Amino acid sequence: MRYRFIDRILSVDWNREIILIKSTTASEDVYAEHFDGFPVLPGALQIEAMAQACGALLEICSDYSVFSILLIVEKVKFRRMVHPGDQMRITATLEIDASDSAQFSTRIEVDGHVVASGDLVVGKVYAERQNQEYATTFAGLKRYYQFPLKDAVITGKDRLDD
Repeated sequence: MRYRFIDRILSVDWNREIILIKSTTASEDVYAEHFDGFPVLPGALQIEAMAQACGALLEICSDYSVFSILLIVEKVKFRRMVHPGDQMRITATLEIDASDSAQFSTRIEVDGHVVASGDLVVGKVYAERQNQEYATTFAGLKRYYQFPLKDAVITGKDRLDD
């Protein structure tokens, strides 16, 4: 099962920061059994949401030539619960950019309150270094972000190529 935690990208500060929105709904599978009668979004999926924000920044700013994979989760703190109907505002700020990985500080806010934060390291998988079997993964990245990027404010780059 794949969880998509990017409904809309609000802003991209090129190679620096991304802010996106994920609206949660009671109809999502995860709420069916976590927990019965008291639905909350599991912490592991909050970390996944932060990782997807990190990946989005790397993938978009590389013009879709890099695919990201979560490597390290550090200093994650959960401060409040996320319930169905909450709108998560997810921010990922690039702290260190190396050739094979990148480190981010991340946070999730709901109604202006920080619900989770932490440092994540994601690995970079380069399209040019991969076998042909991964070509469809890289080919689909631009299409994957097309709708969420539709109304995003993009700074730090003249324009986002079509």
